Parts: sequence; structure tokens; C-alpha cells
Amino acid sequence: MVVVTLQTLFTGIHLVAALSFPVSEAMAIIGTFVIPHGGIALNPSYFNTTNETAKQQAWEVHKACMDIGHQISEKKPDVIFLSTPHGVSDLSRFAFYMNPTGHGFADTDNCACPPCCYELTANFDVNTTNGLLKNLSGQKFDVTGLSAFGPPGESNDAFPLRWAEVIPLSFIKDLKNMKIVVISQPSKRYTESVKMIPELLMLGQKLYQELEELADKKVVVIISADLAHTHSEEGPYGYSNASEPFDKACGTWASTLQPEALLKTAANYVDEAKSCGYTGLVMLQGMLQAAGLDSWTHRLLVNYHPSYYGMMVAEFLPRKV
Repeated sequence: MVVVTLQTLFTGIHLVAALSFPVSEAMAIIGTFVIPHGGIALNPSYFNTTNETAKQQAWEVHKACMDIGHQISEKKPDVIFLSTPHGVSDLSRFAFYMNPTGHGFADTDNCACPPCCYELTANFDVNTTNGLLKNLSGQKFDVTGLSAFGPPGESNDAFPLRWAEVIPLSFIKDLKNMKIVVISQPSKRYTESVKMIPELLMLGQKLYQELEELADKKVVVIISADLAHTHSEEGPYGYSNASEPFDKACGTWASTLQPEALLKTAANYVDEAKSCGYTGLVMLQGMLQAAGLDSWTHRLLVNYHPSYYGMMVAEFLPRKV
């Protein structure tokens, strides 16, 4: 277990709180969600296990994702802001996808592509992405843009997408009527996620401010995230006794919005737990706290690990004033 010194971390929290923005009756951000990107969540039919409890949990995760996807579809957002930990990434900077479209595929656990190919095409919001990149860069945030196969915002080819973008978006109907903004977590998250906490909180605070200024648009935020990847000796990362307390702490945070659960307890375990989604969750904490934590309702739908990795589905909605 890694022991985290919290003085600098909670200095970051207090700074975000000090810069909180007043919440109007009509927020541009109409919902924020945590959705896993494991293949089990996409389609549990191919999940190869004899453990009946694990099978049931897999289907409950899938159902929760379907429920969130339906809820987002019903809200008819103009913009979906998606954070991905497994996209095309920069070593140290947060990267925005700059193409007009994205296209890619995902597969499921125990059934690879082909034949189990789940393809998705998304329209990207070039104007909003450009605005975010310009404003964040102007305030010295460590961000960059990524352009694939052509000039930024003008390429005729789609930006390549994979499971961490495709799976969460696959649960949303009528995606063609929505535009997507993708921010890719930097590769330094693999080894520096705890060190990144103050930066993530400040970035989240600024992203909240920028997205709230899209007053003529309805915005949904999705954090693509899986939890600990060390629940099983048979998994690719082996077993760690940090996996269970890490997932539990993340679930406590999602169900209570107590910052300490995420920024203290989970942070103490994340390096050994090996969670791809942790930095996205901390960034979301910064966004939520920028509005004031009491401005949001919070609901944890599921928090299970039917396989070697944990999956959590959660929602945070603006309170009706």
C-alpha cells in the first residue's frame, strides 16, 4: 500500500472550492456519468466463467450501462464530453481529438474481433474542441490537440477509436445526433496518478467553467473508467490485496461524494490496484466541486468485479433548484 501525504492534495481541493462558480437554475451540464469500458459490460453473453455470481454481476453491470445510456439518450444532449484513459495519448499532456469524426471498434471478453466486432462512428464537435484547447492553453494548462491523417478539424478520415471510447458511447441511441468532445488522459497516468491529483482537480474545475459557458447547448460528461485490475491471480496483472479496498473507496465516493474516499483512501491503493480510470474520476471530482458538491445528486448503480477488473456505474445530476 502506498502512503499518500495529503497536505498538497487537499490544498488542491481547497483551491478548487475557492474558485467555485455560482450555479444557475439552468446548467449547461445536464448530467455526468461514470461508465466502464470492459468488454463484459458491452456484452456479457460471451463471458466465459462457471461462477454464477460473477455471471449475475456481469449482467447487472451491463443493465446499469444500458440504463445510463437510455437516460442520456432521453436527455438529448448537444455535446458529450468524454474522458478516455486508453485512447491515443501524449506522454505528459491531456490531448483533445481534433478530427471532424471518429471511428473504431471494440470486442468483448472471450470473443475477439473478428467475429465479435462492435463498430461505432461519432461526430466530433470541432468548434467546441478548438475553444477548449485555446482557452486551456492560454491559462497554461498542459493540453494539446491530436490530428489524424490530415489538418486539425479538416481531415476526411476518421480519428481512430478503440474500446475505452467505443464501449461507453455504444450504449447511447441516436449518437449521430450528438457531437463528441474527447479528452485523452496522458500516459504518465500509468506511473504518476497520485502525483497528478492537484493538476487533475484544477483541470476539472476549469473544464466545468468552460463547459458551463456553452449556454446554448446541453452537455453530458462521461468518464470512461474501470477500477482495479488486480482482483485475480489469473488476470494479466496478478492479484493485489489493494484491489478490494480501492474499489470500495471509489464506490463510497460515488455514493456519497466525500472527497476523502477518492483523494485519500483510493489514492493510497491506486498504484498497486492498477486502475485505468482513477485520473478521470479525480478530474470529475474537480468538475463537481467547482459547482459545489451539494449542487449534485449522486447515485452508485453497481460496483462489481466479475472478472479480474472492477467496474462501477455511477451518475451525478444537477439538483433542481
